[in-house]
Amino acid sequence: MTTPGPDRGPRHGHHHGARPELGGLEQVEVSVAFVDLAGYSVLTEMCGDQEAAELAIRLADQARRALHPDSRLVKTIGDAVMLTAETADAMLATITTLADHAADEDGFLALRAGIHHGTAVSRDGDLFGHAVNIAARITALAGAGQAVITDQVLSAATRAGVPTAALGPRSLRNISTPIELHSITFTVTRHPHDPICGARIDPATAPAHRHTDTGRWWFCSADCARRFDRATTPTTITTTAATTSDAAASSVTSPAGSAITSRGGDR
Repeated sequence: MTTPGPDRGPRHGHHHGARPELGGLEQVEVSVAFVDLAGYSVLTEMCGDQEAAELAIRLADQARRALHPDSRLVKTIGDAVMLTAETADAMLATITTLADHAADEDGFLALRAGIHHGTAVSRDGDLFGHAVNIAARITALAGAGQAVITDQVLSAATRAGVPTAALGPRSLRNISTPIELHSITFTVTRHPHDPICGARIDPATAPAHRHTDTGRWWFCSADCARRFDRATTPTTITTTAATTSDAAASSVTSPAGSAITSRGGDR
């Protein structure tokens, strides 16, 4: 019988022996949040890659300006940002500040977020582990203008006086145990939405405007206005100078049967 030498046996990437290249790992207790732009894929298709890239950059800039003490931006991931904070209170303060600022941004999309507090492994400024996975998974459950939080963040919301709604236990992909979740609704934007791409538009500076027998509509570009014209068949359309008056919530049904609303919704 031949005994395999030290270099012939099977190798496993998950063995627990010390590996010099994995030095610097540190277990920490942190709050983790992911924030992304609701409707980003639709806007990318409607308005193009350049506009979409600029929005992602604007989100990262807004996140940096919203950081409270003891919180930081970990990284950007496409149209999302990953944030971390030492406490759930600091994270919640950062997220609500970011949402408040974003609500007044012309040409911006609604935000959605997921926030969890737990233990993670830190290395070179990045974070890994179960808490990170939970925060990422619950972000996908949030609607436009909403954050989903776990029980570990709920007390911070209570201390801050932020209203929450119980969502109950939810099963998350690749998470073995259901997680108790709650939702937070962000500040409502004061601007109407472009009914084609979903971007929030200041009526005072909108490049295009339609006034139909069913409502008023503002657009981020002439292209979105032309798409609207092709998708709808209103009895009356007039193009007028944009005004500062807010658009009344209304809906128009396209020939294909899809509802287009001046306020926009989850996309």
